[in-house]
Amino acid sequence: MGQGPSTPKITAQDRAIFQMKQQRDKLKQYQKRINTTIQRQNDLAKEAIKKGETDRAKFYLRSKKHQQSVITKTYDQLDNLENLIGTIEFKLIEKDVIYGLTEGNKVLNKLNTEMSVDKIDKILDDLEDHKLRVDEVSDLLGAGNLSNNEEFEVDEELEKLNQEINGKESINLPDAPNDKIQTLPDVPSKIEPEKSEVDESQEPEGANPIAA
Repeated sequence: MGQGPSTPKITAQDRAIFQMKQQRDKLKQYQKRINTTIQRQNDLAKEAIKKGETDRAKFYLRSKKHQQSVITKTYDQLDNLENLIGTIEFKLIEKDVIYGLTEGNKVLNKLNTEMSVDKIDKILDDLEDHKLRVDEVSDLLGAGNLSNNEEFEVDEELEKLNQEINGKESINLPDAPNDKIQTLPDVPSKIEPEKSEVDESQEPEGANPIAA
């Protein structure tokens, strides 16, 4: 079977307020009875006066006066009771509000602790450390890559080798980086033979210029 709804817990304050409200309701019922009695005594006093029974009329009026005094006191008691009930109920509301404020303050303090400057600085430092580690790993993974200048030097070397092998035929090189632009020297189209240290047209010293 399913569990039924839980019964609200009745506190001592709830019982006290309930009892005071019962007393208030009883006072109101008592006031109604006294008002009925006062009205009855007033009517009896009128009848006694009509019959000329002055003493009896005065008796009813005295009793009426006494009941009026009693009902005045009951009104005062009822006012005090109503004020007391209202004060207690308001204090209970204040208690709930203060409890809510207290719990809210605890939550705020906890959040402020979790979001303290030192803790935020530590988090930022940790993030920076992680970023540095990621950068280190990225550098290691890209260690085999050449820089732009190094790539250009490789292309230069390739061009030189191509010229040595194929003459003027060259391959298309990529544009050089801005920080390293070099002009390659022109390769001569024909290599002249080196001159002999001794001129063959010059006769040896002591030779007879006239043929025999």
